[in-house]
Amino acid sequence: MNCLALHRRVGLLFYKVETLLLACYIFTSLVSSQGHFPRLESIAAFKNVTTVPSQATCGQPARNTFCLSTANVESIRSCTQQFCIQECPYRSSSPSFTNLFSAGLGTCVTKDKNDLHPSSSNISTSFIFWNQVDCFTTPPSQNLRFSGSFTLAVWLKPEQEGVMTIIEKTTNGQIIFKLTISERETGLHYRSANGLQPPLKIMTLGRIPLKKWIHLALQVHNNRVSFFINGLEEDNTAFDAFLLIGPILDALPNAVVRIGQSMNDSEQFVGRMQDYRFYQTALTNREILEVFSGNLPHLHSQTKCRCPGSHPRVHPLVQRYCIPNGADDTTNDRVLRLSHDAHPLDYINDNDIGTSWISSVFTTLTELDKGMTITVDLQNGQYQVFYVILQFLSPQPEAVKIQRKKRRDSEWEDWQYFARNCSIFGMVNNGLLEKPDSVNCLQLPDNVPYSRGNVTFSILTPEPNPRIGYNDFYNTPSLQEFVKATHIRIHLQGQYYTSRPSVDFRHRYYGVDEITVSGRCNCHGHADQCDTSLDPYQCFCHEESHTEGNKCDRCMSLFNEKPFHQGDQVHSYNCKPCQCYNHATSCHYNNSLDPFPEDHFRGGGGVCDNCQHNTTGRNCELCKNFFYRELGANISAADVCKPCDCYEPGTINGSLLCDRIGGQCSCKRHVSGRQCNQCRDGFYNLRQSDPDGCSPCNCNTSGTVDGDITCHQNSGQCKCKPNVIGPRCDRCNFGFKLLHSSSLGGCEPCQCNINGSTNQFCNPFTGQCNCKEQVKGLQCDTCVDNLYGLKRDGCNSCNCNLAGTVPKTVCDAKTGQCVCKPNVGGQRCDVCVDGYHSLQQRNSLGCLPCNCNKAGTVDGSLVCEKSTGQCPCKANVTGLWCNQCVPQTYNLTFSNLQGCQACDCDPTGTVEGTVCNQSSGQCICLPNRQGRRCDQCRPGFYLPPLNTFGCLPCDCHMTGSVHQICNDVIGQCICQDISVTGHRCDQCKQLYFGFNPGTGSCQLCHCDPTGTFNGTCHSITGQCFCKLFVTGLKCDNCIPNASHFDANNPLGCTKTPSQQPPPLGQVLSSAIISLSWSPPDSPNSHLLTYGLYRDGKKIKLTQDQLPFGIQNYNDTSLSPYTMYSYYIEASNVHGSTRSTTVSYRTKAGIPTGNLHLEYSSPVGPRSVSFNWTTLSNLSGPIERYILASTSLTDSEPHDHYEGLQTSVTVTDLVPFTKYNFSVQACTSGGCAESLPLTVVTAQAPPDGQNPPTVQNFSSTDLYVEWSPPLEPNGIIIRYELYMRGPLKSGDSNPPLEKRVFHHSGWFNPRPVIESANENALTPPQTNTTVTDLEPYSTYEFRVYAVNMAGSTYSEWAAGKTAEGAPVFMPPPSVFPLSSSSLNVSWKKPNDNETRGEVIGYNINIIEEQSTNKFAPPVLSQVLYRASAHVQSYTVTGLRPYGSYNFTITLCNLIDCVTSEPGTGRTLAAGK
Repeated sequence: MNCLALHRRVGLLFYKVETLLLACYIFTSLVSSQGHFPRLESIAAFKNVTTVPSQATCGQPARNTFCLSTANVESIRSCTQQFCIQECPYRSSSPSFTNLFSAGLGTCVTKDKNDLHPSSSNISTSFIFWNQVDCFTTPPSQNLRFSGSFTLAVWLKPEQEGVMTIIEKTTNGQIIFKLTISERETGLHYRSANGLQPPLKIMTLGRIPLKKWIHLALQVHNNRVSFFINGLEEDNTAFDAFLLIGPILDALPNAVVRIGQSMNDSEQFVGRMQDYRFYQTALTNREILEVFSGNLPHLHSQTKCRCPGSHPRVHPLVQRYCIPNGADDTTNDRVLRLSHDAHPLDYINDNDIGTSWISSVFTTLTELDKGMTITVDLQNGQYQVFYVILQFLSPQPEAVKIQRKKRRDSEWEDWQYFARNCSIFGMVNNGLLEKPDSVNCLQLPDNVPYSRGNVTFSILTPEPNPRIGYNDFYNTPSLQEFVKATHIRIHLQGQYYTSRPSVDFRHRYYGVDEITVSGRCNCHGHADQCDTSLDPYQCFCHEESHTEGNKCDRCMSLFNEKPFHQGDQVHSYNCKPCQCYNHATSCHYNNSLDPFPEDHFRGGGGVCDNCQHNTTGRNCELCKNFFYRELGANISAADVCKPCDCYEPGTINGSLLCDRIGGQCSCKRHVSGRQCNQCRDGFYNLRQSDPDGCSPCNCNTSGTVDGDITCHQNSGQCKCKPNVIGPRCDRCNFGFKLLHSSSLGGCEPCQCNINGSTNQFCNPFTGQCNCKEQVKGLQCDTCVDNLYGLKRDGCNSCNCNLAGTVPKTVCDAKTGQCVCKPNVGGQRCDVCVDGYHSLQQRNSLGCLPCNCNKAGTVDGSLVCEKSTGQCPCKANVTGLWCNQCVPQTYNLTFSNLQGCQACDCDPTGTVEGTVCNQSSGQCICLPNRQGRRCDQCRPGFYLPPLNTFGCLPCDCHMTGSVHQICNDVIGQCICQDISVTGHRCDQCKQLYFGFNPGTGSCQLCHCDPTGTFNGTCHSITGQCFCKLFVTGLKCDNCIPNASHFDANNPLGCTKTPSQQPPPLGQVLSSAIISLSWSPPDSPNSHLLTYGLYRDGKKIKLTQDQLPFGIQNYNDTSLSPYTMYSYYIEASNVHGSTRSTTVSYRTKAGIPTGNLHLEYSSPVGPRSVSFNWTTLSNLSGPIERYILASTSLTDSEPHDHYEGLQTSVTVTDLVPFTKYNFSVQACTSGGCAESLPLTVVTAQAPPDGQNPPTVQNFSSTDLYVEWSPPLEPNGIIIRYELYMRGPLKSGDSNPPLEKRVFHHSGWFNPRPVIESANENALTPPQTNTTVTDLEPYSTYEFRVYAVNMAGSTYSEWAAGKTAEGAPVFMPPPSVFPLSSSSLNVSWKKPNDNETRGEVIGYNINIIEEQSTNKFAPPVLSQVLYRASAHVQSYTVTGLRPYGSYNFTITLCNLIDCVTSEPGTGRTLAAGK
């Protein structure tokens, strides 16, 4: 579009075209901008406007008149008189009310000045209704009229569930009016002229909670009723609105009004009420909000003017109109809130081209030449203004001066002049603009319109004289300053055409349709949206700009790497972030540190302020002294700098400093660990006095686990393999042998057979055990020959059966199995194998074969009974080998499950007492019978089904039949003549009649084939059987009133059809009606022609013939939601008939048009705002829009919104989730759907990190594993594991936590990978093994999960290391008690020595032995097993003055440890 050319042609046309020019100019200028700028708005709309002189509006202070000008010159030469009336047509103030609590309070209602509704004054009082009998009150007057128009308003605080009465009016026990509430609904009971009506129930679930103040208002006007809860809803409407069945009928005589209780003493209100008002008129919605909040909502135009009670709601789009509650915004049921002849100053900028401001009439030309001034206060900030448009109703002024204020406190500056002759301002016409901010005077043309003219001030328009910088706005600072304004003042002088003497002076006024100021918020190029409803206005700074402030005019606290720079049409100049690694909340710009201070895109001078988390440096990138950063740690983590915590005994010279990266302390020679708190491998006993720190372990690597050279850090005990003992792990334990470095156990167990050996000790070098008698082998596990089955009591004898055993053989030494002959089995060779029988010693094979016949045995078995040899025969088979049929059967076969087939002789045809042949199965037959089963008759006889009397004779007719032989089953004889039929051949066939017994034949009927169905006649008389409309002996004539004798007509002849039913219609869609119709009730023909007519026009012609069926036709390509009329005309060759007319309406169709869905930035983690286009109602009214989505994890559509709005914010989304949204526009006939719109919600900090699971791997290792957070809400990039412990019972201060594991990676919770590189990194590890822990100690762990938006901790989870083998038990103390007894006592070692829960103690006495050289030289005998809580034992039965050695064995669940001996001596005898 050529915007400039359009402006030249239609620059003086109506407002909408001018608005189009605004869009053309601004987008021509700004389309290339790379910064972000809000759209242009009419920024003066609804703002404060004043005039000088102040009383410059017609109709003030009294009504007056003016002459209306039109575009026709004749309107100036005459006067079309119009009135100016500024008074309100309805109320201009709130009505009075009756305070329903001004009278007495009844018997139990009490006052309360403490618990009041939120907006109460200090002197207010609430009233408590108790749950007691007769707890109600009455209003000051019983003459409250609940009819016509009234309003009830009250503050409530219910304290009890259930239905409760707010107010009730009755007369003679009958309800006139009652209002109740409950937690679920509000009820209105009322009486109309037709009696008591069903109660009106309004669902208020959740809106009237218990123990909270709410404001309830009821507005009634005739039969309209509206409910309000806490003022107005968000769209300024009532909570709900209804139409009553009829107006409320109120009767005054004997009326009683109660508050708080029903007349039958039920539905008691329990709680508080306050400020209970009754208005004898219907308040408007604004007045109800005023009662609730104390403030009457302001309206731009004559805010004091109220709506009428019939239309209490201000129109949401055009404030000068009022509409009823419950009506749509587009309703035509509206009334003016202001006078039709009102022309207030507010109309000058109300965004309504249908209204006009009319100034006062200038009575003299001097007043007209002086003119007047209009000032617009933009109110809420400094705007960038690009256009000022004055649209006049009257003839326009001859001179206009426009001024501005750049700031509220600045002076007025000239902005632009317009004049018919610029000399009036002392300026030349259309003067040059020498600078971007120069001001000139533009000459107005001579031929301006008599009405509807306009004056347009366009700052960036290049005509008639281009303004310097108009095409380079963002690089022209003075021009950017030139467009700024907070106030605009317009001075009007003189007027075209009205100064002539012939013109009525009442034409001399200024009439303005609209003043439009087109501009935008000044957001410094960092926002494309701005909320101008706020004061000051608020720019929505683009997230990537990193700016803040109402005008996005400063950088955010952490984005000062470069100084603030406003965006322009080329660059956005976003604020740059300082690199503070999340350790500072602000930074500042230092010019001296920036290598490129003049270049926004290079260098940087940001300095972080007040580094936190023990960091330091310009960028908080270093750790302070005595703190360090782990290698590879995220420098941005809050705990990146950790304390050194050096262990002083293990560091050189006791230094507590560590490396800033890694945190390594300075360790002694034999000390290791970051904190120098443990010995190196192969050393133990860390001491501060040791210059090297630790002593060597000297472990034997053949006997240690995995050749480990390390030992216990305190005791020096090496880590022995399971079967190795000794502090250095250098010898096998007793009962084991052959120490090898390759053996997992170190030494192999002796494995002496417990049943065959005398003990469990073996030679530690050869492994030979000591065997019992009759036993041999290295491990004493084999019996000698002819014996087997080594057990505790020795070996068993084989006992082989001589008849079944191969001579000169012995049994297996382990199993006892004897060596059997070929056909013999069993461990002792004493049974025949399957298929053989009769075990015999003389038989070299042992048993005889069965020889069973497979055809006669069950399942073809060849196995017989092992003692008799009998084979298993089938049911119809007998014999030892199953090779014979039983009686009454024959034909032995393998495939027959019974073996032999039954003879199945017919008992009625077989000689009694006989059997069939076993080979052929032939039965012995009676006379007149034949066949194998004797079930057939001989020739001349037949056997009917179910006949019990045997074969019957045929009895054929002598002349009618060929011979006397008939069918052997049914007895049918063979007839001689073609005209004869019947069982005996004595009846006539069809088409014949008159059977002759002598000749055995019949005569032909000779019926007319056209008039009969099949040419048949009566078998005796020969009368033909005629069609319906045919008569005559031979059926050769039509009946009366019928014609067209036709062979193809099943009726024979045709009559006119009658009684045609109308078509039945089924509306299938918006374009198809399915029609069907039945034939006439009397078709009277075999062939019909149907004509289907729609709206009198034939649309279908079809034929049908007998048998007539239902006719169907789909009438397509119809218009949606349209009524169509149909009838059927049925005709035949004789005449026609017509049905009645029926009508059907098509359904609404699927909406048409482009349904476009889009979302608004920014997209939040859990919410997205959408808007979509509005489709037309051409295919039927739009009933609802449905916004739905699917996601990768849920393919089923999820509906987020259903209603008639075209914008909505969805708030129930999951962060970092890809959704496919679509919107449907639906009529009753279907839905149109937009193209899918893909939205990915933003990341949010993770949530729901479950505690880890902790499992013990050993006494020093714990395996810790965890799952990703239940709600990752983004890409998990790191896990950290923190530990504290070991925990000590009763310790109120848990030990400090420390990080024991961290790992980074890339875990994307989305199930689908969209690109090859999306998951190029592996997920961070979710498990680890924490080693070097204290045995049998409790530790706590928690997981720290981090994504790109934040982090979260799990709860602590505890785990306990497994019990370890105890390492030390101190020797016992032994004290004499007598000459025969000693007291042995001991102490429980420390927990780090027991390494588990003590389950008991063994008290051992040490004795020397020499019977087994491979057993220990000293044997320990257990005297007593004590429980864990016992710590002493008395040994008795000792010899006097004897010396004894005792040891104590401490045991936990894992192992035991024995102390060194403790020695004691009994007392001497006699003491």
